[in-house]
Amino acid sequence: MRLPIKWAIFGLTYLIVLFPFPRLFVRHLQHWSNPSALVEPSAPALAPLIEEISPRISSDMPPKELLSTVQQYVVERIEYDWDWNTWGMADYLPTVTEAVTKGREDCDGRAVVAASLLTHFGLEAELVTDFAHVWVKTDAGETMGPGKRKAVTATKEGLKVSTAALAALPRALGYGVAVFPLLRELIIVVMLWLLLLRRRGGKLCGVVSLLLLVAGLLVIRRGGVLYLHASVWGQAAGLLIMFGGILCAIVWARRNATGPAVEADVHEAQGV
Repeated sequence: MRLPIKWAIFGLTYLIVLFPFPRLFVRHLQHWSNPSALVEPSAPALAPLIEEISPRISSDMPPKELLSTVQQYVVERIEYDWDWNTWGMADYLPTVTEAVTKGREDCDGRAVVAASLLTHFGLEAELVTDFAHVWVKTDAGETMGPGKRKAVTATKEGLKVSTAALAALPRALGYGVAVFPLLRELIIVVMLWLLLLRRRGGKLCGVVSLLLLVAGLLVIRRGGVLYLHASVWGQAAGLLIMFGGILCAIVWARRNATGPAVEADVHEAQGV
């Protein structure tokens, strides 16, 4: 029973660190199941924004200029901030009302507001993501910092996934690790380390293992901090260093085990 209990503890720790508020996490999943429903041009909370931006928009304004005007307005009106600062979560896709009420959001909240405004002014707007960034696509072009690859597009018919763009997922995950609060990530790493330790592993084994896990995490963060110019080799090196820390905790501990407890530790090491 030791192995499933350890996995359960680690999984729970991981979930709590990234998404500590269950109700918000459920709402986040619901929103991503149908992101197009978040484009609400008639939302009451959007009315003040429509009133503010209307003087900047003329009836004969070219669509490209409309895209630029809305983008500039949303950037001015909705302050940029990470979701862990705004919502306490690693990620949260808000409604128009939530984004406007908070007054600060990251790329996804800004995109929801921009798409709703553009729809109000006559353009069909869809949300697009490459897993690290969210922007807006219309028939007249794209806005809110378009990325290079459209991995997922939220259409009225549902989510349209580009299998070719799935190659961007590892880079997006590396970027997420790089910008996420280090303290929270260290909690996950330390929990992993504690679950890997053996009673007969020795102090040196434990210290070396922890140092390798932390060093690997820092290398991954350094390699992924620039999303568009991420160091894939740096991230791979970080993963290898962390894997070395895991092996140190498992294999070295097994070798240091003596007496009749060896067989039990071997089975445990193979399981973990």
